[in-house]
Amino acid sequence: MPGARRGVLLGDWGHFGEVLAEIDASGGALSLVGSATDEASASVLLRDARPDFAIVSARPDRIPGLVALAARSGCHVVSEKPLALDIAALRSLFAAVAKSGVRVCPMLSNRTRPALAAAVAAIRAGVIGRPVLLSARKTYKWGASRPAWFGDRAAYGGTIPWIGIHALDFIDAATDGDPVAEVAAFHANLAHPALPGCEDACALALRLRSGALATATLDYLRPESPVPHGDDGLRVAGERGELTVDIDRGRAVLLESGAAPRELPLPAPEPFYAPWLLALPPRGVPAPPDDRTLRAFRLSSEALAAREAADSGRPVRLPFPETFW
Repeated sequence: MPGARRGVLLGDWGHFGEVLAEIDASGGALSLVGSATDEASASVLLRDARPDFAIVSARPDRIPGLVALAARSGCHVVSEKPLALDIAALRSLFAAVAKSGVRVCPMLSNRTRPALAAAVAAIRAGVIGRPVLLSARKTYKWGASRPAWFGDRAAYGGTIPWIGIHALDFIDAATDGDPVAEVAAFHANLAHPALPGCEDACALALRLRSGALATATLDYLRPESPVPHGDDGLRVAGERGELTVDIDRGRAVLLESGAAPRELPLPAPEPFYAPWLLALPPRGVPAPPDDRTLRAFRLSSEALAAREAADSGRPVRLPFPETFW
């Protein structure tokens, strides 16, 4: 199709299949024109193909280098998360992205899933009043095997940045972007000694800038049984009611004073990546960071702060986003 947005895939691990599925469903408005697995071949691909966007889907330690490479080439990025494995690298990457005038969309598409989308719409409509206490759950099966690098902090980065960023995104969606001001956390490997460096149980306690409180639990302890691989959930208690969201099973239940619990009607599933890609400014036209770009970096910083709190055994205070960068 003339004028189609052209993309490349950089990396060979992660959730790039979700993005490719939306490209395939775009009716030719988006296309994939090449792929590369390392920085050297990616550099050649980006130079020769001059794509409009790059999909960075790689092992966590390789993400920041590939995102920076794509940004310097002048193309927008859809990226796995977190965007970096330490705060210094994250700050440096933000500077590179801002200087290049490109945007970054994180692979955090859960907020478009119908149950969570319905709950967020109800909260924004004021149904439960201001959210004041939230609890997120993210649990997975360990699986038959995991790559050895999952046990290497330098490559994996930790379960809090890899899985916990999703739970932080649930909370972020329900609070309309209320930043984390302080976090305490614990993490450990308690059931999978073959990879002791991969934490299989994590617990976070958060204070948001508004004063709302939140918790999140993350684990690889879901039994190996005939049930789905993951189980995501969120409870939001507000001033006048509460919402319990079963994200994977597609249920959002509202409880209000004087009324029986009722399930919210669910919206139709919506694509997450394709609309963003199609709305991007043309290649070569500088674009200031948009909401998704800022959220990608902020949630990455919050996840890294939570990992620091778990490593140190001490709460970590976060600078507010407007002063962080």
